[in-house]
Amino acid sequence: MDLEFIVEEFPGIWEGVPVTIGLFAWSLFYGTLGGLLLALLRLSRLRGLRAVSAGITWVGRGIPPLIILFIAFFVFPEIGITLERFPTGVLGLALWAAVYQGEVIRAGIMGVDPGQWEASEALGMSGRHYMRRIIIPQGLRIMIPPYFGNAMTLLKLTSIASIVTITEITLLAQRVISFKFVSLEPLLTIAFIYLALNTVLQFAQLGFERAFRLRV
Repeated sequence: MDLEFIVEEFPGIWEGVPVTIGLFAWSLFYGTLGGLLLALLRLSRLRGLRAVSAGITWVGRGIPPLIILFIAFFVFPEIGITLERFPTGVLGLALWAAVYQGEVIRAGIMGVDPGQWEASEALGMSGRHYMRRIIIPQGLRIMIPPYFGNAMTLLKLTSIASIVTITEITLLAQRVISFKFVSLEPLLTIAFIYLALNTVLQFAQLGFERAFRLRV
């Protein structure tokens, strides 16, 4: 392993970190919103809405994320949805995140003691009110570990955006490999970056777990 080579090429690969973080952050944000919507539809009293949510989740969980990304890039423009590369990458990754985070949110909501639902209804609270003030805050404690687990997977999945030429760290490392005909050092560099970013997420998870252990 040539440490001097790593030091020399690290700044060029590091330039892709903001793109990687941006892809991850926006995909997680929109994926969480989409997941919340899917979870609420799945818990609806209307059978049709439950069926729609279950169908979307079934399809999304059954298709590889790379195929979802390809659909966003190559199929959506054919139906009139044309975006730049970065927003399209966010869209594809967010669709994957939504179906998985939706199941996490649904499990967290369903994990709340049924007595809490009954007590809220007995107090005359509206569904929207007690869901926002009582159920979801308690369900968050259940959601935290699997939610962050999916988030860490999503961060690593940003690497597939290199296939559609989004200039995140994996694509920049591939270019170094192609131009310099070495593979170990660039791959170790991006492995270290992904490890460091996921370590930050792991500490964030621990922080949220401590906070909700004290508050809830």
